[in-house]
Amino acid sequence: MKYFVRILFALFLSQVFLSNAQDSNYPSRPITWIIPMGAGGTSDVFARTLQPFMTKLLGQPMIIDNRPGANGVLGEELVMHAKPDGYTLVFSSASVAANPYLRKINYDPRKFVPVIHLGNVYIIMLANNDLKANSLKEFVAMARSNPPEAFNYSSWGIGGMGHLAGELFNLEAKIKLFHIPYKTSPDALTAAASGQTQISYITTSLAIPQIKGSRVKALAVIAPNRLADAPEIPTMAELGYPGMKVDTWFGVFLPPSAPKVYVDRLNAAFQAALKDPETLAKLEKQGIYPKGGSPEDFAEYFSSEQRKFERIVRESKIEQGSN
Repeated sequence: MKYFVRILFALFLSQVFLSNAQDSNYPSRPITWIIPMGAGGTSDVFARTLQPFMTKLLGQPMIIDNRPGANGVLGEELVMHAKPDGYTLVFSSASVAANPYLRKINYDPRKFVPVIHLGNVYIIMLANNDLKANSLKEFVAMARSNPPEAFNYSSWGIGGMGHLAGELFNLEAKIKLFHIPYKTSPDALTAAASGQTQISYITTSLAIPQIKGSRVKALAVIAPNRLADAPEIPTMAELGYPGMKVDTWFGVFLPPSAPKVYVDRLNAAFQAALKDPETLAKLEKQGIYPKGGSPEDFAEYFSSEQRKFERIVRESKIEQGSN
């Protein structure tokens, strides 16, 4: 019996040794980085901007694999069921926190292991140039003096952050604008510029060039502070709507049960990438605002975002769809 116990103990020690050796050598082969959105979008651009630095720092290729579909659900579900060995991760946007309340999905995003909050792209509330209101205050007064849904707004699709920003503003301002979803952000922006819609919620990288070109006018930006590249646009908080906190954020997750050693290693590498001057300059040019922070910071933020989106969907009575 004692001999058998000794064998089991020896086997246990060997497994611990091998595990520690693998951990210390991590990564020892290429890492697959799932992007659950299509090529050319903000998620893809953000990831590909970080990719060269990450590959160089980690000493192993970081291979980007675009798996678009169902507002990020298809790619996220793939990572949810991946082996938690640190070699498959997902680059998710804020949609990962909203999807459970918007559509039927076959996994629980809360089981993902948060690695890092990489950054944000803020949203600007735009208006068609022919709209008589030239400020947010004037527009809210106009909307309140007309029947519900007399005015409309465009966004880049049902369940996108533009849609949720529009519905949250309806709640905060006690108005009711009619939502018209488009397939892409450029389509939604074109709709507002051409007069098909009066209002549109568009990310900064697309909106600012159109504002500077006088093709649309800005009413407010949903951001914690005024933007350095458009300081003339007031924030929602300045205008009396501190509860307007919806933006497109991006973060990295590992599959459920991923060991902390992988989380910490990847977090440190991404932190370094976000501090690299060349990488920072490229991100700023794309209108992306880096964030960073610890895995624990991101976990707390992710939980708060889920609670926020649950409230928006419930109070706005947005119907749950399917994949």
